[in-house]
Amino acid sequence: MIKLGSHISFKKPGYLPGAVKESLENGANTMMIYLGAPQTTIRVPVENYNLEVYLQDYKDKIKQEDIIVHAPYIINPANPAKANFSNDFLIKEISRMNYLGLKYLVLHPGAYTTYEIQEALEQLVESLKYIINQTKDVVICIETMSGKGTEIGINFEQIRYLLDEVDHDRVQVCLDTCHLWDAGYDLSNYQEFKTELNKYNLLKHVKVIHLNDSKNTLGSHKDRHANIGHGYIGTDTLKQFVHDVDFDNIPIILETPYVDKKPIYKEEIKLLLEK
Repeated sequence: MIKLGSHISFKKPGYLPGAVKESLENGANTMMIYLGAPQTTIRVPVENYNLEVYLQDYKDKIKQEDIIVHAPYIINPANPAKANFSNDFLIKEISRMNYLGLKYLVLHPGAYTTYEIQEALEQLVESLKYIINQTKDVVICIETMSGKGTEIGINFEQIRYLLDEVDHDRVQVCLDTCHLWDAGYDLSNYQEFKTELNKYNLLKHVKVIHLNDSKNTLGSHKDRHANIGHGYIGTDTLKQFVHDVDFDNIPIILETPYVDKKPIYKEEIKLLLEK
């Protein structure tokens, strides 16, 4: 079964049922939310989320397992100087997810800043181990990054290292097509890309996909999302992810730009579902 949806606003007054209603109007059967603004760690009390309304009216329309949460951008669990703050926040965020019954948390792996790359990778491993030890149930999906600035998690070798070192089934992978392209993976050679994914035995670890076109050329390390078919990756290549049987039942999430201050997820979902 194809699971296709988008990032959707999680805000008052509707919160969870409001977000699901909007997703359904777009023709989606999965979705992704931030539990607050992505640039902050400020969160409203969980009682505001309207969980009871969702459970009564919407839980069979978009299931809890198909509602993805994205951690905010500003935390950096790979930075030794900031790891404690990041870890404490993520433990609380997972507790909020437990309240909602949600399973998958997408996490940007962070940046090495003034440290060495290996130091950051090792710090992230320690952070993930600590967070897992302090929480339950939620699966943390490490997102593939574009290589902008001092980001880590920018190639399959680094992702494989993190999986091996943490060695826990609650740490998995989120593929982002724009980030992969900008990091230098030529998705237009789709079978070669799949071969590379399998070379590192990562296919079975993919639990979420972010499906975005890219405003920049291959290997640019820029991370600028484009609307489907309006970037350098192209509609045909992105459709291959949607219709790939290996990605059946994997939530595929659009994070494409607004057009004239409005999302066009409904149109993009319709386009991508066409064979």
